[in-house]
Amino acid sequence: MADLLLVTLLPLAALLFLALHHAPHIKALLTRAMSVLAPELSTVWKPQPASIFVTDHETAHSLLVRGSAGGCFSNRPPSISPSAILSRRRHQNITSAPYGQHWRAIRHNLTSELLHPARLRRHAAARRAALHGLVVDLAEQRNKGVVHAAESIRYAMFGLVATMCFGDGIDTGRLRAMADAQSDLVKSLATARVFAHAKLPAVTRLVYRNRWKKLAFLRQQQEETYLPLIDSRRGRRPKSGEPTVYVDTLIDLLVPDDQANKPRRQQRRLSDGELVGMCSEFLGAGTETTASALQWIMANLVKHREIQEALRREIDAFVCADAEEVSEDVLGKLEYLNAVIMEALRLHPPTSFAFRQVMEEDNVVHDGERIPAGTKVYFPLAAIARDTTAWDDNPDEFKPQRFLACKCKEDASQGTDGTIKMMPFGGGRRMCPGRGVAMLHLSYFVANLVREFRWREGEGELAVDLEPHVEFFTVMKRPLRAHLEIVPTEIRTRVN
Repeated sequence: MADLLLVTLLPLAALLFLALHHAPHIKALLTRAMSVLAPELSTVWKPQPASIFVTDHETAHSLLVRGSAGGCFSNRPPSISPSAILSRRRHQNITSAPYGQHWRAIRHNLTSELLHPARLRRHAAARRAALHGLVVDLAEQRNKGVVHAAESIRYAMFGLVATMCFGDGIDTGRLRAMADAQSDLVKSLATARVFAHAKLPAVTRLVYRNRWKKLAFLRQQQEETYLPLIDSRRGRRPKSGEPTVYVDTLIDLLVPDDQANKPRRQQRRLSDGELVGMCSEFLGAGTETTASALQWIMANLVKHREIQEALRREIDAFVCADAEEVSEDVLGKLEYLNAVIMEALRLHPPTSFAFRQVMEEDNVVHDGERIPAGTKVYFPLAAIARDTTAWDDNPDEFKPQRFLACKCKEDASQGTDGTIKMMPFGGGRRMCPGRGVAMLHLSYFVANLVREFRWREGEGELAVDLEPHVEFFTVMKRPLRAHLEIVPTEIRTRVN
């Protein structure tokens, strides 16, 4: 719209230029304006880069996994991250950063300092607290009738992820306000695309000034909330046995200094703006994807009561009736639980697409031809996971047993030739680094929610609707609501 508007007004500007030929000052002003706009206007008539959509699993594996060897084909199109957009690409996070030294530094920091299995175990208390709060909330709603599970799940997951990010001690009211603000920011991502791909940024910001103001307001709100929490961790010595939180690793992190006037080997610390953006990414990705996946899993268990009961029997076979919870030590033994989660992730991957953009230095070949630089390649994850050539037995049906016939938990996600048949966390070098923690959180919460409650479908508008709403994340078009029954302790099967 902005480009079309400017192209339409350009002939009028030219006529005005001629009409005012004898007005030197105005003529000079218009001349300067035209010289500034000319480079931008020249892009309007350039051919736009092509887009490719890949929906079969073999091609997706070939491009994302084999094609990313050595870092090739590892860049994404311009990010819609508010942090990147508002900072004119100066502030990057793991999702938005171009492939290179900076991206490797911030990703390695996350995977080695926080998401390493040994580090994750130290956050067990935070997981128990989040689970306890969720169970209490659901039980209270149950007494009033239908349970609005979607909202309760999202608040519980945000509280857990926020504790992993900033540490404990944030009061419930503040956590809820932060969760609501983060949700507003996620919802704004769809409208932020116009700024990420704008050929005329200044004009686009003017035309969509209300969207820009909203984005800037949400970002300012984040800074006012997050920076005091970040500052409270500066120079702080962790207590003995205290888990490492994400902000601590970011404060101490050194990244390559890319300033042109400095040697590349020099390093620097992240700015406040970068710290806020990194925390926002961690909170958003850690909350929205897991909360969405957890909601889809429970929705399918509501729809398939026989699968829910089979899962409950497996849990009861491994967990004593009087145990307080399904502990994390037991989760690895619950094969049917893993199958249920994998099948739900196959049908309802929380992220809608994986994205790549071919760069000049890439050598990406498809169907024997090199893909031109600038081409955007989209991988719709749900379509890939339902490829009929990969799944022989009705790929649209929810059947956890697909994942039970394999010796390894995730073998069923690969074909006999080793190609990926599903990629709910993406693939290649830009695969989601949070896969391990997501699977841990999903296993832990699903197992305990099934052990605590029987989930029953409502009627009419309360019925479960598996229709998706696809934007940046794939969520249920109608948020999950259900009737819950508390499972009496005495009917649980005791081990031995």
